[in-house]
Order: sequence, then structure tokens, then C-alpha cells
Amino acid sequence: MTAALTPEMKRLRFHPYAANRESAVRWLGPIPKHWRIRRLKHVASLRTSNVNKKSEANEQPVRLCNYVDVYHRDYITADIPFMEATASPEEIRRFHLQQGDVLITKDSEEWNDIAVPAYVHEQLDGVVCGYHLAQVRPFPEHTHGEYLFRAFAAHAVRDQFRIAANGITRFGLSRYAIATALFPVPPIEEQEAIARFLRRETARIDELVAKKERLIELLREKRAALIGHAVTKGLNPTAPMKDSGVEWLGEMPEHWRLKKVKYLTRILRGKFTHRPRNDPRMYDGPYPFVQTGVLARGSSGIDSAVFV
Repeated sequence: MTAALTPEMKRLRFHPYAANRESAVRWLGPIPKHWRIRRLKHVASLRTSNVNKKSEANEQPVRLCNYVDVYHRDYITADIPFMEATASPEEIRRFHLQQGDVLITKDSEEWNDIAVPAYVHEQLDGVVCGYHLAQVRPFPEHTHGEYLFRAFAAHAVRDQFRIAANGITRFGLSRYAIATALFPVPPIEEQEAIARFLRRETARIDELVAKKERLIELLREKRAALIGHAVTKGLNPTAPMKDSGVEWLGEMPEHWRLKKVKYLTRILRGKFTHRPRNDPRMYDGPYPFVQTGVLARGSSGIDSAVFV
């Protein structure tokens, strides 16, 4: 029995499979009957890079694909400004990038930044995989690289790596944890179809997101302009104006005055002899304590205050 399709799934042209079966993997649930569950080491080779940014005189020049190149991109392409570095002939042999490779973040300061993937979309001569990354090279008879890249990005699959990551202030994945992770593996032709579908649909979504972000940027500019005009020009468009004598302010309503803020308010410098976060005796009292970081994030202050 197949799962019911939502209207959104129907819009994206998902079609039900003839039959599903239990995957025996709790986080995955039922899968199409003809799919398999395989450990990564059975469908791809894996290498964890030790090529760092430091250049050595006795090594060969290379371009280094770094953590940030992978973290901020879905696709690794020739137009990325790779870092100039050096590597030994053995490192170049082991860690050169090949079209179809999948790179993932192996170490991170944040737990949720573990196993972020990127796909090597084209052949990149002279580019090697850098430190803090793992390089996954699919076995062509078992796995399509772009499908594997999308599988790494799926929440359920990626949660395996987050759970397996060790650390407190910095998190890292062992080679064993990556190699033994479980992946759903459709037939290779189906993997290719899934990869093509996701490339097309995610490109459409990315385009829509870019348009929405531009609209949000314009609305923020309009908001700032609205506030600025109201507090410097007033609400009456026909009011007589005068030169304020202040270059950045320009004209202002004729009946307005300019005063320094010290004549309008009391200004008190914040002071606290004991920083509450460093002294447990100060916790959980009746008085709100507002810190600069709270205000910098745009909070109203009191709502986000700690009480001391």
C-alpha cells in the first residue's frame, strides 16, 4: 500500500510506486520495494583529507578546495576562487577532485554543520580536497554522485552523522562513522532521474528565494526611509520648511527646533559590579538585566532580559 500524496507532491509530479516495504531502519520507514539499504563503504570509496593551507617549499602548487567552499555551495565548479597552496605528490594523487565526487564537512564548531555536502560538478584539474573535509567517490555501478550528494543533504540521512559526531566545543566525524552510515539506494537509472528532478526543482526554488530576498531588501529600505522621513520632515507635506543648518538633515519644518540629546533626556551609563552570568548567586532574582548582545539582535530588551 502506498502513502497518500499531498497536493504539493502531486504538483511536483511525484508518482506512487507499485509497492513499498519496510526498510527496517526506524528513521527511514517504508521504501520502494525494489530499493536497497546499503552502507556508504559498499557504494563509494572514502578519504578524509589532511591537506592543510600551509605552503611548503618542497611541495607542488595546487588549488585547495576548503571547508567554506563546500559549506556555502551545492556545486563545486571552476569559477570558485580556490586558495593557492601546496601538496605532496602522494596527497595530490589521493585527494585530487574528480567529476562526480561528493565532499562533506567532517569537522565543525557547530553540531548542525556536520556532513554538509557539495557535489563536484565538473572536472577540476589541479584542485585537491582540503583539511576538515571528507571526499566520497561513488562506485559508478552502484551510485550516481549527484544522487548521493542529495542523499547526504536529506535530514534523516544527515542526522546519522550529527549523532555520530564527537566533541564538546568542536565536533568531528570519524572515518568509521561516515563509512558505516546507511543510505537508501535505488537502481542507478532512478538515481539519475532523481538527481535531474532535484536539480531542476531546487533551481526554481532558489530563483524564487532570490526574488523574495530582493523584495525583503526593498521593503526594509522603504521601512527605513519611512521612519527617517517621519522623524526628520514630519507628517504634513505642505508645512513651511527651513534650513536646519545640519548637512545630513537638510530642511526641516519651520516650527521645529534642534536640540542636543543631553537637553532632552537623562543618559545613564550601564553598570553592574557583578556580571550575573559569572556569579550564580545573582541568578533568578526580581530585576531585569539587559545586556548589549540582546539589543544588538534587535530585541525589545526587557522581554529577553535575564533576572537577577
